[in-house]
Amino acid sequence: MRLRFRPITVLVGSIAFLMALPAFAQELKIGGTGAVTEAMRQLAPAFAAETGITVVVLPSLGTTGANNALMDGKLGLAIGGRELRDREKARGLQVSGHLRTPFGFVTSRAGPDNLRKTDIVGLHQTANPTWPDGMPLLFVLRPIDETDNELLAGFFPGMAGATAQLRRRRDISVAATDQDNADAAERTTGSLVAATLAQVKAEGRNLRFVAIDGVRPSMQAYVDGSYPYVKLLYLVAPPDPSDEAKAFLDFLARPETQARLNDLGLIAGAR
Repeated sequence: MRLRFRPITVLVGSIAFLMALPAFAQELKIGGTGAVTEAMRQLAPAFAAETGITVVVLPSLGTTGANNALMDGKLGLAIGGRELRDREKARGLQVSGHLRTPFGFVTSRAGPDNLRKTDIVGLHQTANPTWPDGMPLLFVLRPIDETDNELLAGFFPGMAGATAQLRRRRDISVAATDQDNADAAERTTGSLVAATLAQVKAEGRNLRFVAIDGVRPSMQAYVDGSYPYVKLLYLVAPPDPSDEAKAFLDFLARPETQARLNDLGLIAGAR
């Protein structure tokens, strides 16, 4: 007698076995500069809805830490605040895209205030700087190897020497990460701290950008050329990017994503 139902029994058993296997969801780990940590987290749901890929954004890695993690295979993409170094290029890392965000000074003050570009370095050189109403003006610095120091030195000639002088003072705070930097700015009455528009907008910080030569940083002011100060961010991929990494890079470069980026204080592409 034939066992006519055996094939069905085997099929049902195979399905049950497959259903019992663990599900491996598609996942992409990203890390890097804290300037865009929250912005990437807010973009993740839209990307997941379109692709089914979950984006996990690791906090407080910094550019060098993220690039090291990328070289070690612990990240799928890194977002840095500087160009790749020779040793990173030698390990096969590659810049696969760029983001830009306006860069300037934030304060906890209610304002309104305006700084002239020519006065900014002088304030950093003054022993006891004050705002126009006499309130003490207090700085927060970043570690010596932080890329924002290079940005400030490039935008404001003489700033490198001024901050080096400030580092000798024991009453000046130094913030290790972008988030520490913004926290200190919020806590400090009369603060003047360098920050990106992307971080302040995405994190909903209780901080206000100070106008420079009468113009405050905004997406419109940067696009129309009236505000020139910008931070260039580097999308860094490993030698053989995963399909998930390629999909996320494509997502960021799409015109349809630009509106989402603009709302977060970002523009895709280098200029």
